[in-house]
Order: sequence, then structure tokens, then C-alpha cells
Amino acid sequence: MTDEAGESRLRSLVSIARGASLYTVGKILSDVGEFVLHLLVSRFLGAGLYGLFAYGKTLAFTALLLTNLGSDTSILKYIPQYEDEPSKRRFLLGLAWLTSFLGAVVVSTLLFVFAPTVASLTLEEPGFVAILRLFAGILFLDTLANLLYATFRAVELIEYEVLADRVIKPVLRVVAVGSVLLVGASVYSVVVAMVVASAVTLFVAIAFFLNRLSIRPTLRGPHATRETVTEYYNYSLPLTAKEAGTVMQGRIDVLIVGIFLSSTAVGVYNVSVLVSSLLYVPLLAFNQLFPPIAARLYANDERADLAAIYRATTRWIFTVSLVIGIFAVVFRAEILTLFGPEFTAGTLVLTLFVVSQLFNCATGPSDSLLMMTDHQYVVMANEWVFGIANVVLNVVLIQQYGFIGAAVASAGVLAVRNLTKVAEVWHFERLHPYSRSFLKPLFAGAVAALGMLAVDALLPSLPAVALGAVVGTVVYAGVLFSFGIEPVDRQAYEEVAGARDSAD
Repeated sequence: MTDEAGESRLRSLVSIARGASLYTVGKILSDVGEFVLHLLVSRFLGAGLYGLFAYGKTLAFTALLLTNLGSDTSILKYIPQYEDEPSKRRFLLGLAWLTSFLGAVVVSTLLFVFAPTVASLTLEEPGFVAILRLFAGILFLDTLANLLYATFRAVELIEYEVLADRVIKPVLRVVAVGSVLLVGASVYSVVVAMVVASAVTLFVAIAFFLNRLSIRPTLRGPHATRETVTEYYNYSLPLTAKEAGTVMQGRIDVLIVGIFLSSTAVGVYNVSVLVSSLLYVPLLAFNQLFPPIAARLYANDERADLAAIYRATTRWIFTVSLVIGIFAVVFRAEILTLFGPEFTAGTLVLTLFVVSQLFNCATGPSDSLLMMTDHQYVVMANEWVFGIANVVLNVVLIQQYGFIGAAVASAGVLAVRNLTKVAEVWHFERLHPYSRSFLKPLFAGAVAALGMLAVDALLPSLPAVALGAVVGTVVYAGVLFSFGIEPVDRQAYEEVAGARDSAD
């Protein structure tokens, strides 16, 4: 490998690491805000009303997958791919924005109009229709904001997405929701407060876009041709169908729990899923800038760099997520007790989802790699096959085993789906993300688990959680350092740290 090729690869890894570090800071703040938000609602309103809130929020989040119509991923692919053709990427950006805007109008309107029907089929509780209609407004606002966030990521200016979506919005939500709860407001007022937070965040994101980015979407120009439109929809339409399949996997389990069980069951189940989603943070973080970089490397036929970046990124994701997963399993009861004593019924649900999320993180950005290497139809087929399997298994197992059955179905499908994607990347591109360096975090995780279990056995609940987190992290990091730092990790860290020092 030439020095120039090595520097190019390092620059790509540094960009991914920089994006991940920025996103992680924002995600930590966002997750703390989300945790406090759910904690406030569950504590002030109880498991039943919290279940209504969580169910409506899940419906809006699920519908958000449909309103994108593949536009966010299309932006991540085409903006870097056509960086040397500014007029074409402006047109493709305009096409993506228009497509997603129309999708937001249609889906939000359908949710608003059919809210009574949805309520009658799921949670027939007083006031639930009004709550759903408010979430339809949040759905529309968040869809528009997501278009701006995807544009920031495509030009590798993730800091503006982080600031708007991961810092400002959660702070606004906690302040607004906390304020209305303190004066004794209802669950309806809680959702009104969230609408206000989403609207303010959208205006902030628009201001960032207008002041910080020079690219502007357009539907005119020399590339406004049938060929360009066909190229765009040949990529985005399979992704739209893919998102429909993703709906059947994402949070469909929560929706089916609401159909067959009570709002209290929804609340208990949702909190367990929420806690397990912390493991997803490293994957999301490193996947922020991986897609545009992978798209550029693939378009330039730089396969060696693409393979190296795929391996390093996957190992980073798994290394960070493993210690979080071990902590969540060891202290599962203590963590769930924070939401209220009734939520400890979800300990097995939490454990199952932690295991499935570890499978997810161990396969790295395989899904993004498939999409960036023009295998969008394969991704679409994956989502539909596993989506249908998830729905069928949830319906069958929930009726037999309650929300434990939902966890078995969804966690199992998630694990198998991600292993399948790794196999597909190997089949189509002859790339895989694994090396012997994966053994280091596995061994370190085993030693850290013993340390956490010892703390849990010796101390009462809350002190055990606090000290266990410290002991587990220190032991995990110590064992990893004793094995030695990978050269590429050291180089990437020095580059990122050097860039920060220069900025200071």
C-alpha cells in the first residue's frame, strides 16, 4: 500500500471516527434526555398512561420510516457521489426533498384522519385519538427535519445535526414536558409540549442549513431529465419498499403488544426495549459518516480501503457496545426499578434484546454497505422477508407467552437478519468485517462481567449500579490496553486528538 493510499484510508477512518465522536456526545445527551422524558412521564402518570404515550410515540416513529421514502439514504449516496457535478447533485437533492415532503403530507394526514380507527383496533382508552392526532403533527415536523439532517451528514458536517437533533430537541422536550407535568397536566398536554419542541427544532435546523451550507435543492437545470429521475427512483423506490419491510421489524412488536395486551403491558415492554436500545448507540454513531464515505470509495473502486474501513468500523462498534450490554444484563433489575417497581417484570425482555443488539453491533454497518454498493434490492428483500417473519412470530407468541413472546420473536429475528446481511456482503462483494482482533474485546468483556457480578453481590442496588459501571469500564479498558492498541486505532485517535488541539 502506497503512502498516498494509506493517508487516504486514514482520512476516511478519521472522518468516521470524528463523526462518531460528535454523534456519541450528542447521542449521550439525547439518550439522557429521552431517559429523563420517559422517567418523568412514567413516574408522574403511571404505567397505564405512560403506555398510551409510548404507544402513540411508537406509531409516529414507525410511520417516520415510511415518510422518508428512501430520501435520507439517497441523499447520503448521491451528494458525495456527484461532488464533481454540483448541478446534478442539487437536482437530486431537490428530488429527494420533494419526494419525502409529499410522503410526509400523505402519511401524517392518514394518521390524523384514521386515528379513531387505529385507537379502536389497539388501545381503546379515553383521549387516545387526540394523542394520536398530535403525534401526526410531530411526524410531519420530524420528517422535514430529517431531510436537513441527512444533507448535513452527506457533506460530512454532522455537527449541525448533532446540535439540533441531539442537543436542542431533547433539552426542549424535557423542559417543556417537565414543566407541564409539574403543574399537574395530562398526557395530552405532554404531547402538545413535544409538538412545540419539534417545531422549534425544525426552525433551528433550517437556520443552520441556510447559514452554513452552500448547496441548495432545485428541480431545474441541465440534469432535470428522465434519465436522472429514473436513476433516482431506481435507487429510492426499493428503499421505500425496504422501509415498509422495516416497519414490520422496527417497533411492530410494541404495536402488536398493544393490540393483544393492555396499556400497562405496553409500558413495561417499551421501557425494556428503550433501555436495550442504548447498545445501538455505537452502531448509529459510527454509521453516521460511513455511508457517504463508503459510497465515494465504491464509486472510485477503492476496494482495499473500503474493506479496511469496514473491518475497523465494525470492531469499534462491537468493542464499545459489548461493555454496555454486559452492564445492562448484570444490573437489569436495578435499572428497570428506576422507572417504577412494576417495570421489573421486563427483566427477561431486556436480557433478550441486549443479546440481539449485540448481534446487531457485531455485524457492523453491513446494511449501509449493501445499500452503498448498489444492492438496494437485496436490502429490500431482507426487510420484507424478516419483517413478515417478525409479524407472524409476534402474533403467535404474544398470544401464548404475552410480551415475553414478543421479545423472543423480535430479538430472534433481529439477530438472524443481521447475520444474513454479513453473509450477503461476503457473497456479493467478497468483504467481511472480522479479524483476530475481535478476540480482545470478547476476553475483556468476560473479565469485566466477573467484576460487575462481584460488585452486584456485595452492594445494595443503587450503589452497586454506580460502582459496577466504574469497575466494569475500568477493568474492560485495562484488559484491552494490556493486549495492545491496534496501529490503525492509535493513528486515528492521534489524528482526531490533533485536530481537536488545533481547533482549540
